[in-house]
Amino acid sequence: MKEKWNFILYLVWFSYLILSAVLMFGQGFLLSRKTLSDVSECVPLKSFGCDGHQNSSVKVPCSDDNKIRRILSNSGSPIICAPKKNKVALILVDALRYDFTEYDESNASPLYYQNRLPVIRKTVDKWPNRARVFRFMADPPTTTLQRVKALVTGSLPTFIDMSANFAAMEIQEDNVIDQIVKQGNKAVLLGDDTWARLMPARWHRSHALYSFHTWDLDTVDNEVDSKIYDELKKSDWDILVAHYLGVDHAGHRYGPNHPEMARKLKETNARLERFIEMLPPDVILYVIGDHGMTETGDHGGESKAERTAALFAYCSTGFAGDEADRQIGREVQQTDLASTLSAALGRPPPAPSLGNLLLPVLPNMPVAHTLLHLSNNLKQVTQYLVRYGEESQQISLDRLAQLINATRTQIGLAAGVETEADLRIYISDVRNLMDKVRGAFREVWVEFDSLSMLRALLLLLLAVFFNWIITEGIPVERIPHVFASSFVPSGLVSVAVCIGLCYTAYYLEILENVEHAIILSTGLVSGAITCVLVVMHWDGITQRWSEGRAQFYDRFARTALFASAVILVSNSYIIEEGATLSYLTLSVLGVIVWNVRTVKSFLLWAAFGGVMVLTRSYRGCREEQGDCWTAGEGSTTGNASRAALVLALGSVAAVIAIARRHVEWRGYGIVIAGIFACAHWAVGWGSLGSPSRSRMLARGAWLVIATMFVLLWRKDGRGATMPLVVSGLLFYLANTLVLGAAFAPTAGLALLSGFIALNVVPILKTEGSTKFSLATRCNSSMACLWALLASYHFYGTGHHATLGHVRWAAVFHAGDPNYTSFGTPISVVLMFIYLFGMPLMFGATVPLLALWGSKGASALGPRTQLAAVFSICLKFALCFAIRVFACALSATIHCRHLMIWGVFTPKLLFEVGSCFAALLGALIGAILTMWHIPSQVRSS
Repeated sequence: MKEKWNFILYLVWFSYLILSAVLMFGQGFLLSRKTLSDVSECVPLKSFGCDGHQNSSVKVPCSDDNKIRRILSNSGSPIICAPKKNKVALILVDALRYDFTEYDESNASPLYYQNRLPVIRKTVDKWPNRARVFRFMADPPTTTLQRVKALVTGSLPTFIDMSANFAAMEIQEDNVIDQIVKQGNKAVLLGDDTWARLMPARWHRSHALYSFHTWDLDTVDNEVDSKIYDELKKSDWDILVAHYLGVDHAGHRYGPNHPEMARKLKETNARLERFIEMLPPDVILYVIGDHGMTETGDHGGESKAERTAALFAYCSTGFAGDEADRQIGREVQQTDLASTLSAALGRPPPAPSLGNLLLPVLPNMPVAHTLLHLSNNLKQVTQYLVRYGEESQQISLDRLAQLINATRTQIGLAAGVETEADLRIYISDVRNLMDKVRGAFREVWVEFDSLSMLRALLLLLLAVFFNWIITEGIPVERIPHVFASSFVPSGLVSVAVCIGLCYTAYYLEILENVEHAIILSTGLVSGAITCVLVVMHWDGITQRWSEGRAQFYDRFARTALFASAVILVSNSYIIEEGATLSYLTLSVLGVIVWNVRTVKSFLLWAAFGGVMVLTRSYRGCREEQGDCWTAGEGSTTGNASRAALVLALGSVAAVIAIARRHVEWRGYGIVIAGIFACAHWAVGWGSLGSPSRSRMLARGAWLVIATMFVLLWRKDGRGATMPLVVSGLLFYLANTLVLGAAFAPTAGLALLSGFIALNVVPILKTEGSTKFSLATRCNSSMACLWALLASYHFYGTGHHATLGHVRWAAVFHAGDPNYTSFGTPISVVLMFIYLFGMPLMFGATVPLLALWGSKGASALGPRTQLAAVFSICLKFALCFAIRVFACALSATIHCRHLMIWGVFTPKLLFEVGSCFAALLGALIGAILTMWHIPSQVRSS
């Protein structure tokens, strides 16, 4: 039967269409960059002689200005530590939009957010040399987490910072706080705990507070007020960071134009008045907003209102700069703050900084000292450009080479600057150069590619729509004839021709982005081919739709699946999705059981509900759920208690004991792998356990699982049901190993829930028509039920769609894979199974929905069985494709939503991972079925 492998090729084709469209969407939507581990170092000025060389033998006394001039003339000199430094009080008023700081006396009827901070304008007018107020422009994403990263590193943070350590939320790059602490100076933190999570163990004193209660306007602000005035009087710190949240929370709850916003701004005004009055002369006060907000109080996107924050600076000894520098409302970049803070504190700019010095908010200094700071900044940027070119190819080498040469040229020109007029010209040239450097990285780091996103959504829609018509419209008896024709070979040849033409056009320099061209052309051609297939079989499709009305339970299951996808536009639903999927899955099975109405089916449904209840205790919670998170229920350490260990051992023992009696000779391998897994937990448990022996036993378990998977392909002429069952058991054991003893019972509960649902399938049999029975088994209700169950058990095994919830210890349960030659692939496979093992297991066993528990179905012959298996596998894959499309559409709609980077984007990433696992599992199950079902019907 040549159509046997055409089924597989079509599933591969469909998987390619979905995953390639997702890849295109991700390239347009996900903001990513490569992080480097470099750290800026500076050499003290006293280490140089008057000839400008380090450790010089020339001992002639000279002033710092003369020494700096000599150093500047040597363009190859290192970064020099600033000879003078100040203390800094950094007050971050979350979501302080610039227009909140404006003051207009002629405005007789101000809105609630207008004219509420008069102290800023009055201070600037009274002391123009001491105070500055600027527009503080943020780069998207405008969420607090990414903005704090930008403020302390000086870089352009993206959603994904690709570094060597994926496990930590902690900043992995050089930053202002690390520079201070490394020098032995002290930093104090008050307020938002985001700083403590990003930079733990750096603080001399820390009073960090939980920041996610967005309806609480006062707790954090009041706690900071209770500490900050005493801290300002102390002299044992070099930088004081105080992060107020009330303005941001008022915006989220009420919007900016509300009496509560007026109240919070008045409180901020009173604080600033008191800060200015009691500020010590050696302290520079910076009051900043990390982002703005929309008229609804949200932020996260790239609109002007979200990007425009405020920067107010005050220093009693006076700032540098002329009239142009003092211009109120002038735009400055948030990336400039890190290098400016470093200069004020006498430290070099952080290694990843792309910022320019904000000289108007630095104290007055001689020309030579100003040039030293500018030279340090240019040297640091040059080093970063060189290192980034070595580590990443996101920016072309020609573009990087031009920028590197330009920065080195400016470093060489610093020695020729003598007068104030020359300095102003030089500062302007450096600022323009830094804008070009930032622009080069901004093009590849922080801009959404809307066209790619819309193209990807179109390709996803075409693939889902036409394949849904194929599975729901073309009668099952026609499917073998379709795949026995030239349909699949013609489609694949067309795709190959598209790829060849794209590469030819790229070689001839007609195309710039060959990858996008291939995805778009192959997607559109595939859509056209499937459209032609639908047109050719339109008579059968319309006849099937007109004659056969779907059962209520089938329509209900489809509705439940579509509802679970459509509602993904709600961040509240995503946060509570685990509980909702549990309810939907139980409801779908309940409606199916109600259609059958037998005692056995009701007992099975009751047992299924009991299993789902048991999984509830493992679901935990996520940060946005508030109380349970602060109570510690969201932490997934993975450390097993004595009771958890007993449950893990008992669950695995029960599964292998029952399975051994029903899977014939393959059961020996299941038993051996299960024993190794149990021994792995038992030997390594507790402080007296043996980690080395535990790891060896884990490797033994994996070796047996891999061996048994190879033996699955041994034909015995008995059909595909047994190999499919064994594959499900092997994936179960793989899941238990990566989940660990604490969560291993959840894999057993998932297996049990699937087995119960599977045993409801044969009850759907309609008397008198075996053919109709087989078609009923592969209808949409069963595929939707299986997909909802697979999606739910992502949560039922202790996961959540948040990057911070991932427990990376799964990679190391059998030892550190980095010590092997294939360390990275092994790590990827283990984490993939850990996160998406449930969709993989349910995908590999989805053909059982068509084959389980019916001996009469085999009389129909292998063609009909294969058609049924193909239909159920494609429907299962479509369920996940629909959910991915909904997540991508939701991310597009909410790209400016407050929760885009905290909720919607992680959900998209995890849903794509689940979809890939489901597609891979369905492909494995389909191949197993095709391999074991004989080509000819064996006569009795």
